[in-house]
Amino acid sequence: EHMPKSTCKPTRARLQKIKLVIFDFDGVLTDNRVWVSETGRRMKSFWVPDGVGIFMAHKLGLKFAIITGNDDSSTKHRADYLRIPEVFMGVRDKAEVYDQLKLKYALSDDQIMYLGDDLPDRPVFRRKCITVAPPNAEPEIKKLATWVARKRGGEGFVREVIDALLAAHGFDWTPEGSRQVMNSK
Repeated sequence: EHMPKSTCKPTRARLQKIKLVIFDFDGVLTDNRVWVSETGRRMKSFWVPDGVGIFMAHKLGLKFAIITGNDDSSTKHRADYLRIPEVFMGVRDKAEVYDQLKLKYALSDDQIMYLGDDLPDRPVFRRKCITVAPPNAEPEIKKLATWVARKRGGEGFVREVIDALLAAHGFDWTPEGSRQVMNSK
C-alpha cells in the first residue's frame, strides 16, 4: 500500500545538498492573480521579500531556473530583475525541461528543489528531487510534495523556502552574517 510522503521541511543535511532551485511561476512567485486593464494590458504582483531571499541565495552560489506554462512577458521581466538566467516559457512538458537542466548542470535529483502549485507540475513532482508546494496548491500536488510550506504562493512562499536553504548553509540575516557569506564567495 502506498503511504503518503511526509510533507515536513526536509532536514538540514538534505537542504545543504541543493544546488539548483526551479520555480513554476504563477502561484509560486505570484499569488496566481492577473490584473487586466481596459486596454488588455496584463499585470502581476510580486512579493518583494521573495526577491530579497533570492538575491541572498545567489551569493551562496545557488542556481535558479523558471519553468512555466505561461508565455507572459512579465515572467521574463521578473526573471531578469532577479538574475534568473534559465527561463523556459510556454512549456507543456515540465519534466523534459527539468531533465535538460539536470543534465546541463550535471546534477542528481537530490541536488535539485522544485517549487510548484498546480497539475502541470505533476510530472516533476514525481521525480526524486525535493518538491515544495504552498498550502493553496492543488490537493494532488500537496499529496505528492516532499514539503508543504506554511506561506501561500506570492505571499512569502518562496522566501520561506529560501530562508530554510539559507539557514541550512549557516547564513544569518545579521550584517555580520551577510558580510560573511559575501566574503566567502
